Amino acid sequence: MPPKPSTKLPESVQEIADVIGREKALDFIRQLPRSGSRKWRACIYIPKSLPMDHELVSMLGWEDANKICYAFSGMILQPSTLKGMERAHRNKQIARAHAEGVPVSEIADVYEMSKYQIREIIAHARKSEREAAYG
Repeated sequence: MPPKPSTKLPESVQEIADVIGREKALDFIRQLPRSGSRKWRACIYIPKSLPMDHELVSMLGWEDANKICYAFSGMILQPSTLKGMERAHRNKQIARAHAEGVPVSEIADVYEMSKYQIREIIAHARKSEREAAYG
C-alpha cells in the first residue's frame, strides 16, 4: 500500500523525490535490493559515469538515472525502505474498516494477518485517539 501523496516522506526519500519526483522515487526505492542480513536497509551505489547497462537505467530509465547520477554521483544511497510509513497507512485503514463495522475476521482475511494482530492494531488506534482527545 503506497503512502498517501500528502504523507511527509523521510528525508532520505525526499532527497531522491526532489530529483525525480515523488512517485518515481517511491517506485525506485521499492525496487532497490535489500542489504544482506539487514532486510530493513536498501542500499545502492550511484556511479560517477553511467553505463547503459547499469541497474539504475533498468529501474528508472535513462533520463531519470542520469538525473540521479548527477545529483548523487559517487555516493552510496541508503534510503528508508518506507516500511514504517506503509505500516502506519495500513493500520489506519484497519482502524477505519473496524470503525465502519467490518468484522475483525474479515479484516484479518483481507490483510492476511491474524485476528489477534488486527485486535492489537485496533486497540492501539483507540488508545492513540483517547490520548489525542485528552492530551
